[in-house]
Amino acid sequence: MSFITVMSTLLFQTCPGVPAGLNGDACAEARASAPALRRLAAVLDAQCRHADAATLLKAALIAAPALPGLRARLALSLSAAGEHGAARAQFEAALGADAAADAHGNDDLPARPRLHLAFSRTLLALDAPQEALAQAEAAIAGDAGDACTHAAHGDALAALRRLPDALAAYQRAAMLDPSLAWAHYGIGVMFIELGRPMAALQNLSRALELSERNGKGVVAVEQGGNAAAPAGCSCLPAHAVSMSAICESIGLAFGKGGRPADALPWLERALELRPDSPAALRYMGNALAMMRADDAALACLQAARRVRTDWDEAWLDEAGVLLRRGDFAGGWRAYGRREGQRLLETLPSCWSGEEPLGGKTILLLAEQGLGDTIQFARYAPQVAELAQRVIVEVQAPLRPLFEEVARDWNVEIVARGDARPDGDYQCLLLSLPRIFRTAPDTIPLQTKYLRAPDARRAQWRERVAARCTAGHLRVGLACAGNPHFKNDALRSIPLAAFEACFDLPGIDWVIPQPEIREADRAALERHPRIVSFGAQLADFADTAALLEQLDLVISVDTSIAHLAGALARPAWILLPHYPDWRWMHDRADTPWYPTARLFRQAVAHDWPGVIEQVCGQLQARVAGEAQTHRG
Repeated sequence: MSFITVMSTLLFQTCPGVPAGLNGDACAEARASAPALRRLAAVLDAQCRHADAATLLKAALIAAPALPGLRARLALSLSAAGEHGAARAQFEAALGADAAADAHGNDDLPARPRLHLAFSRTLLALDAPQEALAQAEAAIAGDAGDACTHAAHGDALAALRRLPDALAAYQRAAMLDPSLAWAHYGIGVMFIELGRPMAALQNLSRALELSERNGKGVVAVEQGGNAAAPAGCSCLPAHAVSMSAICESIGLAFGKGGRPADALPWLERALELRPDSPAALRYMGNALAMMRADDAALACLQAARRVRTDWDEAWLDEAGVLLRRGDFAGGWRAYGRREGQRLLETLPSCWSGEEPLGGKTILLLAEQGLGDTIQFARYAPQVAELAQRVIVEVQAPLRPLFEEVARDWNVEIVARGDARPDGDYQCLLLSLPRIFRTAPDTIPLQTKYLRAPDARRAQWRERVAARCTAGHLRVGLACAGNPHFKNDALRSIPLAAFEACFDLPGIDWVIPQPEIREADRAALERHPRIVSFGAQLADFADTAALLEQLDLVISVDTSIAHLAGALARPAWILLPHYPDWRWMHDRADTPWYPTARLFRQAVAHDWPGVIEQVCGQLQARVAGEAQTHRG
């Protein structure tokens, strides 16, 4: 008995949905015919039995390797079955030099653009986003009017973190086919990624509605299978969006938007559909943490990590919960499991804190944002006490500022992107608190540890004096940070929200940031006495020199707040209801910067309440200083 006969007999016995025609005469044909096996595989694919279909197609390929369309069908079935490595080889063969005949030789075979689209999906599953992008672009070149090709393009762009381009691709797909849940889901996810979580809800709700309407394909995904291809996509492993994924994203949007109580029902629904979803567990942990249910939050985050072992984002979330409530020992341990640290630990040059540094050279690496570098570079002098040579890598705008203190710290400064000197060891700046076992009362260099260069200070003394009124309180205001920061919507404040403060007498307002957001320009124009130096602030040495000329710095949680603290300037830091971990819970002060005072939202989104406090405190300060001068 031939292999084809064995395979077809076995699969006919376990294929309850085979049409009557195939059960009869076609059965005999199938036992001896590779084309019939291909047709039977199509029936199995329609039943979402992609692995069985692939097995049958492999048998047909052995018997008739030149049969048109066979490799294309096998590639699609393997991809739908999750066998992406094997699928890749078949896609490459099917899309080779003779692909036109292979893809178009029969009416029931997928067109060439559909093969490119499906290959793009497989390459994404193999973590090859650049190659996936090329296949998605080939699919668009072959059929620019197909919404699915543009949605696949969006997925590849999103994987490459080209988020605005991905959003545009999904929007194009939704325009071509308003009923494509895939497109609406992609738009919603991109809005979340771009820091517009509440804008995501409309498209995510639409995606959920469409998925519920086409529930048959979705149920298969929820049960751990592969969704059947939509009409017109025969044997195509389509990107069917599961309802659990959509519910997760709706919950995430509410959480990112500062509405954790609204997030919980959606995350509960996601977990009902897929109880082992690590994303839903993580998002629920974050929502609970925002509601100050720390123990329940930690349980969810730990459950997420049991499903998805060593998930660095869940470790970071856990670290945040612990650090906010003052558990520095547990928090630093969890923070040490982030991806950047784990990658560095694969290198023999990684310094864990245990290796002796006597006679050695160590490179300390900036890892995250500008504010993080300002905050944690304070550990460099401690490392310099242990090593022969310490090189601190900082972001280029920070280099002139840190060069001013390099000799005091006994370190060398290099800019990120420049050639790194050779060294014996490397360490990330944000790993130093764990290495030195930092507790709230052992934070190093709590007093002034940065200063502006003398030449810059003299220059900015003249500039500020020329623009401000003698005897007025000089107040710097940084109301917005990097707009690309993932939680910027919660931490930045429109400049117009401070207009009541601008009318207070006896104050000169100064913007210590080189760029003004377009949305804030109108408020700036309404108050021409506000001083903005713009492009004159070439780097952070300039910014430091400016801050040294001010009596008070008011800032949201951005690099200006850290710089003011490092310079030991009086600083009022304005925080959202659920702040970054470094500001901890409830405190009006911070052990990181003794000259800083924290103003917190009493409830989420209550910036008016915070600004009212600020205005009241400013009035009291101006009145107090006036009384002192009169006395």
